[in-house]
Amino acid sequence: MDRVEGRAVARRRVFYIPGYDPHHPRRYYELYRQEGPAQAAISGYVIETSPKRGARPFGWKATGHMDGRQTEADFSVLMWSDIVRESMNTGIVGTYVQMLRTLWIYVSSGALWRLMGLRKGPVIAALYPPLMLIGQGAVAVGLGLLAGWAAAQGVEASGLGGRTAARLVGGIAALGLAVAVLQWFRRKDARLFAYYLLHDYAFSAR
Repeated sequence: MDRVEGRAVARRRVFYIPGYDPHHPRRYYELYRQEGPAQAAISGYVIETSPKRGARPFGWKATGHMDGRQTEADFSVLMWSDIVRESMNTGIVGTYVQMLRTLWIYVSSGALWRLMGLRKGPVIAALYPPLMLIGQGAVAVGLGLLAGWAAAQGVEASGLGGRTAARLVGGIAALGLAVAVLQWFRRKDARLFAYYLLHDYAFSAR
C-alpha cells in the first residue's frame, strides 16, 4: 500500500484516458474485471470490482485487500471513442487518400528520415500499414486486370460483341473484381490491422 507523508493511502480516484480505440468504455471495465482478480490471485491479494450505476463519466469501483488492509479506487473513463469512430469512418478510397496525405506529412516534416534511424521494430510498425495497403491495392488491381482480360476475351471468342463491347465488359469485370477484393481486405482488417493503424497514424499526424 502506498504512503503519502507517512499516511497509508486507502482511497484513490483514477481517471483513465483510452488510446486510439473505437470501443465503448465498458470494454475496459470487462478487461479489468477479468484480469484484475487473476493478477491478484497470482500476487496473493484480493480485488473486488463493481460498476458505478448511472454515473457519468462511465467507470467502476475496485476494492483491494492486501497485507491486512483495504484500499478503494474509483475509476472514471474519459471517453473519446466517438471522435475515434468518426475519424475511422472514411471508407476505402478515403483511407488511401489519408495514406498519401500522411506519407507526405512524414516526408515533408523530416519525421520519416528520423524514424528510419530507430531500431528495426518501430520502423516495421510504422511502415507496415502503408505497405500492406499498397500490397492490397496491387493485388486488387492485378486480379481485376486479369478478370477484365478474361471477360473481354470471352466476349470476343463467343461472337456476342465486337471489340468495343469486349472492352466495356472487360472494364466492368475488372472494376467489379478490384472493388470486391478491396472490400474483402477491409472486412479482414480485424486480423490485418492495416486500416486501423493507418487511421491511427493519420489522426496523430493531423
